[in-house]
Parts: sequence; C-alpha cells; structure tokens
Amino acid sequence: MERLVLIGVSHRRGGAAALERWQAAFPGRASLGLPDAVLISTCNRWDVVASLPEGLSLTELRRRLTLPGVKALPYAYQGEAAIEQLARIAASLDSLNPGEDQIMNQVREAFAAAQRDHAVGPLTAFAFHTALRIAKRIRREVPLAPLHTSLFSLAKPELLAALPPQATVAILGAGEVGALVVRALAAEAVKLLIVNRSLERAARLAAEVGGGCLALQAFQESPPRVEGLVCATPVGHLVDSAVLDKLPGLKIVIDLGVPRNVAPGAAERHGVRVLDIDSLQAAGARRRATLTDRLAQAEQLVHEELEQALLEWLERQLGPAIKKLRDQYLATIAESLPPEDAARLAHRFAHIPIKGLRALARAHGLEAAQTFLSEAGLT
Repeated sequence: MERLVLIGVSHRRGGAAALERWQAAFPGRASLGLPDAVLISTCNRWDVVASLPEGLSLTELRRRLTLPGVKALPYAYQGEAAIEQLARIAASLDSLNPGEDQIMNQVREAFAAAQRDHAVGPLTAFAFHTALRIAKRIRREVPLAPLHTSLFSLAKPELLAALPPQATVAILGAGEVGALVVRALAAEAVKLLIVNRSLERAARLAAEVGGGCLALQAFQESPPRVEGLVCATPVGHLVDSAVLDKLPGLKIVIDLGVPRNVAPGAAERHGVRVLDIDSLQAAGARRRATLTDRLAQAEQLVHEELEQALLEWLERQLGPAIKKLRDQYLATIAESLPPEDAARLAHRFAHIPIKGLRALARAHGLEAAQTFLSEAGLT
C-alpha cells in the first residue's frame, strides 16, 4: 500500500499561475515517465496518482515533479492517505466550489484514459475504484449542491450583476465547461453567442439553447458587440488587447481557462473586470463556510468507506496465504481422521493464527504481514 502516492497542485497552492506552469510542464500522462500512473488535470487542480516502481521513493518522485525556480513543493500523500485524498477530490470536497458535478467525471475519465494506455496496476485501480465508490455515496447521501453545480456557479451572480438589460454574453469554447456555462445561462435574460474553433460544434450547442454561434477566428477578427464574455478553452491568451479593442461594450470577463484565456493585464488596461480562478477563491470560501455540517458528514463517510475498503483489500491480499495455512493444517492431520473431521479441525486450528495475521496487517500494514508469511514459508 505504501507504494501508492498522490502528488499535486491545486487552486489553493499557487493559484492559476502554478496550475498553468505544472500543466505546461506535464501536459499528459506520458510526460510523467511513470509506468503505472493516472494524471488528473482540470481548471483548478493537477494531480498524479501512481504506484511507485521499485527503486523510486515518494521523496524522489516529488522532487522530480517539482518545477525549477518554484519554492513551494507540490503536496504529497502516501498509502491510505493517498486514497483518502483521491476520494475527497472525486467527491468534490477539495474543489474550489464544493459539490460541483464535473470533478467526478473528470476523475473517472482520467482513470479510463490510463486504463486504455495499459498504465494502471492493481493498486492504482483499487485506489480509483474505492475513491469513485465513496464519491458516489457522498453525492447520493449528502446534499452539497444542486445538480449541475460547477465552478462557473460561483461566477454567475457576479456576471449577471454586471450586465445591462438585454445583454449579449459570448462563451468561448463549446467543450464540457463551455457547455455547462451555456446551459447555466440559457434560462437567464441574456442573449447567448457560442464561439468555438469548430463552428459545427458551436452550432450544435447554440441550437440546443436558441443562441447564436460564430467561429473563433471570425470572433477574434471582427467580434459583434457583447457585454459579457466567458472563456472556457485550454488555449492561453486568446483574448488579447487587439481583440479587446474591438469590444468597446464589454463589461466583464469570466476566465475559466487554464492556461488563462485572457492575456495578462489586457482587460485591466481596457477597464474590463476579470474574474478567474484566483479571484473566485473568496466566493468559494464563503460557500464552503455555509456547508460546514454537510462537509463534516461527507468526511465521516469518507473515513467509514475507506476503512471498509482497506479491510477488503487486506483480505484479498492475504487470501492465498490463509488458504495455504489451512491446507498445511489439513495435510498434517488428514491421515489420522476422516475427511470431514480433518477439515473441521484444520479450520479450527488455523483460526487463531489467521486472526492474528489479520490484526498484524491492520495494525502494521500488509508489508509486516508479508514478512511474517515469508518467515513461516506461506508465500
């Protein structure tokens, strides 16, 4: 179990700038150089869950994943703590907006992508199956947020408050985040313009909500008048001073992209307010403060489910040795008793050492139990 690690950077450690640097340095799972690893990369976190290969320690991997010139190390969890943190991530307990819907799917998709690459061993798979099961139970039993809550939910009130009547809002990006934004605004008294590199994809989303659509290049070259802009693409600096010069009526920008879609300083020079991952921290903290009791209930479920999952894991790992121990007792007495009596007595004799073996594994870890089994010739 101690081979399992989780190393990462989130919105709390370094904000958007740190996330941009780590995601640029390690853009995909292959860039990690690990044979058994899953990379979770979203707009407010970057996490690696891995099973350490022989000869590589947590300290060394953490050093390898630390960027030059950065004072703060990425956080690191090992063993049971890594599974607990992964469960908290999947259940959105560690999200900037607790209870948001996206993260569970993002964790599941990252796991599935690594499986397709044959980059998931049994320990890593156990961690993800456990974390996702815990997240599902929390979503089912603890009402942290309404359905379809997202990071944008924190910014939406600020956006609507800044807009004049009959305003037009352009949404850059028709992917998962962009689609959530569009659907969240569909019932509001605003006109929607979906902008995307692929016009076909933008048109499909626009048809769903009765909005307009425009290709990204056309928007950058000759944008129509918009009062609000929401950016949700993985491409940095799409909106620069040249684009903003053509948007004189723009009042507010919500930048959900990583890297940030708005060029640094460009909006400020044009007198346009920008909300990004960093400036949404306060809104997230305020919402988290209203959920204290429910978050505590969710954390309790994490601990309950994790304890049960770890017991089941130990049982599976010890299963072959337990069978071998019973077989040894049975072989010792089989010649002296009828088969049924021999089997019953062997089971009784094996009960106490098996009970002790399980207690040893729970108290001191599977490695201690395996040392005992090796000394006893049961491996």
